[in-house]
Amino acid sequence: MTFLRLLALARPHRRALLLLAALTLAESVALLAVPALGGRMAASVLALAGPSLGPVLGLLVLVLVALAVLRAAQGVISARTSLGLLAELRMRVHDHLQALPLSVHQAHTQGDLLALSTLEIDRLGSFLTTTLAMLPAQLLTAAGAVVLMARIDPALALVVPVLVPAFFLGLKVIGRRLRALAIALQEAEAALVAAAAEDLAMLPATKAFTREEEAARRFAGRAARARDLAIRDYAIQAVLQPAVGLVTGLGAVALLALAGKGLREGALTPGEMVSFLLYAALLTQPVARLAQVYGAVQSTRGTLARLGRILDLAPEPGRDAPRRLSRAQGAIAFEEVRFAYPGRDSALRGLSLAIRPGEAVALTGPNGAGKSTLMALLLRLMDPQAGIVRLDGLDLRELRLADLRRQIGLVPQRPLLFDGTVRDNIGFGREGATDAEIEAAARLAQAHDFIGTLPEGYATLIGEHGVRLSGGQGQRIALARALLKDPPILVLDEATSMFDLDGESAFVAAAATAFRGRTVILITHRPATLALADRIVTLEAGRIVAQRDAA
Repeated sequence: MTFLRLLALARPHRRALLLLAALTLAESVALLAVPALGGRMAASVLALAGPSLGPVLGLLVLVLVALAVLRAAQGVISARTSLGLLAELRMRVHDHLQALPLSVHQAHTQGDLLALSTLEIDRLGSFLTTTLAMLPAQLLTAAGAVVLMARIDPALALVVPVLVPAFFLGLKVIGRRLRALAIALQEAEAALVAAAAEDLAMLPATKAFTREEEAARRFAGRAARARDLAIRDYAIQAVLQPAVGLVTGLGAVALLALAGKGLREGALTPGEMVSFLLYAALLTQPVARLAQVYGAVQSTRGTLARLGRILDLAPEPGRDAPRRLSRAQGAIAFEEVRFAYPGRDSALRGLSLAIRPGEAVALTGPNGAGKSTLMALLLRLMDPQAGIVRLDGLDLRELRLADLRRQIGLVPQRPLLFDGTVRDNIGFGREGATDAEIEAAARLAQAHDFIGTLPEGYATLIGEHGVRLSGGQGQRIALARALLKDPPILVLDEATSMFDLDGESAFVAAAATAFRGRTVILITHRPATLALADRIVTLEAGRIVAQRDAA
């Protein structure tokens, strides 16, 4: 991502940007009037030339009031526009992360993506609302000051162009180092966020294995790297800013000396000299901030580069596929499917399996046999490297992704719950579900009874990842969610592994109702759950080694 691409995102704010441009131009004109009026006041005070003091003083007061109003309006409009743009960019990054293939998320830590969508965008916001918001007016004022200085004394104004190459040469030399350092610092900060997120997620295990000191050392190492890079960044800017200030100060001294000489020789009037020096003061302010601005620009370029690398990644294929599907019959076929994870042996080796509509099939076998990989391919979380997966005879790659996933209710081994109420978590299965429908799904999943014992029943907050529930309770909530969705295909990936015996027995007894009219895939090793299957398929090393009808 570049500044031009960021500007393209601002197109919906064209009207506000045009108004800002007009206000910026008006501010610069008003600001440039101050030295001219100051020169006239000096001439009046010295009684050498110019109008009386009263009108000039009144005009100067009006200009200063106008400047205050213009700057206030600029500040409000600039902040509103910048923050609106940032909110849109934040949503665009969030939505794009949601749309990326699972493989992209597996290649990044959650902390890294979290830092990108929060910390990096906050840094960009700081640049837009402070540095960039003030820069156009200052540059325009500086350019106008040079032109007006040249009108007063072209020879004196030549001092400014002589100093400019020195500025840009110094900034060019140090700019590459600043940019590389900014990128390294942002990556270190993202790693620090990732470490903090991981430590919080691992806290129960850390305490159980008394590894607090190791966690502290690991975090301290990442914090030290971020600190060291930040110190280097501040050190460079700490040297750069005084250096720029020194050059600016020397330039001002040179201008003062030359202007004094011109006054003594009669080349300048006192009023012209005052105006010239006031224009020089207007010029030195943005120049003096040039180092700070340049450092912020390099840091922001690093942020934009990191954002661009994510936004340029292609979303999941099939989101706009032409083939639509309302409700599937539930016929599933894997035809000579092959798949291997990067850097690992093949997870599926030419596997073929056909599942009839309404059939309950149990997949069993050792860990790593390929059972969960098959389900990931069915959901198109990944695509096979060879072979075809079909639903009702249609290649999944022809189907619109949202339509495909609406056909499947997944209950993973590890329930995926969010910080909300029990009702919110079950209702996540189908938008607009009524309380009666949520309760019916909970009864079918054998969750209603334990929900009734919670402090607020269905309104009980369960905490992040459902930490206030037991493992079996979380699985029942996830199962209720899938049943509420009412999909034609139900996938249970060790979904009863945390049930106690009574809970599993109750679920088995109710399964005939839950499975009626659906194609069901059970990934399980538990005998009671295997008994629910019409057919049992055994996988090993990515191949089917046995299958039989259930007794």
